[in-house]
Amino acid sequence: MKKVLLVAGHTYPELSVANKEIVKELTAAIPGLVVDDLEKLYPDFKINVKAEQQKLLDADVIIIQSPLFWYSASSLVMRWWEETMAHGWAYGSTGTALKGKKIVFGITAGAPTDVYTSGAYGITEQDILNRFKISAGFCNMEYLGGRLTGGLLNAGTGVLSDDAKKAVKEHVDWIIKTIG
Repeated sequence: MKKVLLVAGHTYPELSVANKEIVKELTAAIPGLVVDDLEKLYPDFKINVKAEQQKLLDADVIIIQSPLFWYSASSLVMRWWEETMAHGWAYGSTGTALKGKKIVFGITAGAPTDVYTSGAYGITEQDILNRFKISAGFCNMEYLGGRLTGGLLNAGTGVLSDDAKKAVKEHVDWIIKTIG
């Protein structure tokens, strides 16, 4: 049985509805899933690099789940990546710790998915996901894919609409299918 690590972090956890639901559903669906809840562990953004690196070493498959902020992952997820994926450990001539580890990225957005599919904002879904693919490759990881699911803006109700629930389910199902 493969060991799966889910790294999730929303810069504004009090506003997170869809991402919390995704984490909840993945936890229920994947036996033994280790959830690395960055917003609970590091609300001060002070990452315990050694502990995070050990979690990555222990995993066979890594899922990164983040909302989209400024066409990238949340600042908390990016801070985690910047510090944890250290030169000489994750990349560089001696950085082979993650070689062959499988990784998948789940990204949620408030704007509808078709805005990113069409490139209406001047950037496409593929442009956004390629950043993660390239970063994973730089760390010698096997990129399994990425999914950007839009239409998940929380307008302050704290409750997912029926359409958003459907989108979350499709997002979760895609991740589960992708990691096998």
